[in-house]
Amino acid sequence: MLLFDLDYGDLIRPPFRILRGRGWGQCMNQTGEYLIVYGPKHENERSIFDTSPYVLPPDATTPDAWDCEGFMLPSDRTLRRWRNRRRGPLAVKFWNFRHFSVKSLDAKTYFCPWDNGVYEPSQINWAIPNFSYHDILDRLRASASGSNPAG
Repeated sequence: MLLFDLDYGDLIRPPFRILRGRGWGQCMNQTGEYLIVYGPKHENERSIFDTSPYVLPPDATTPDAWDCEGFMLPSDRTLRRWRNRRRGPLAVKFWNFRHFSVKSLDAKTYFCPWDNGVYEPSQINWAIPNFSYHDILDRLRASASGSNPAG
């Protein structure tokens, strides 16, 4: 079979809108690292994913009434969940009305209580790249210096 090369910007997407009156989730980043969180679809993003990834700096909290759906666990980090551990890349999902904190247990382990699901790439329609934390920092530096063509 021949792969049909498709630019995801070619797909039709409904007009951007934020639905008011719904419950919203909020994340507090207590990891000491930049955290990639999933939130409302950005009006300029051309992907087919249900959410858009955003950068949440260390010791920051997502804005009030901005629906944080969850966060991304980089490929070189581990998530401690109850009695087991999961290695990234993963997406950790939270339901609406949840206000949650993501903490560091050590240099490579995150902890967050009572998530509502942990997903590997292709198990949820969210962008979950196979990026290490170093890869994320490289992208942030490139974006800050203006060398990122998409930024």
